[in-house]
Amino acid sequence: MKNLIHHTNHLTIYAIILLTIGFLLRYMIGKRRFNRWGIAGTQYFKSYGVALITIMIERIVNVIATLMIIWAIILYLIK
Repeated sequence: MKNLIHHTNHLTIYAIILLTIGFLLRYMIGKRRFNRWGIAGTQYFKSYGVALITIMIERIVNVIATLMIIWAIILYLIK
C-alpha cells in the first residue's frame, strides 16, 4: 500500500512538471509570434530563410508542448 501511494505521488509530480513545461513552451512561442506582428497584422522576418526555419521550429516545439500537456493529463488521470 505504501508503494502505491509513493508511486502515485511521483506520477502527480511528473504530471505537474510536464503540464507546467508544456504551457510555458506554448506561452513563449505565442509571445514571440505576438512580438513579431507589425501594424498590418503580419509577421516580419529578416529574410525568407529565417522565416522558414523559425516557423518550422515553432511548429515542432508547439507539437511537443501539446503532447506534453496531453501526457500530463493522462498521467494525472491514471494515478
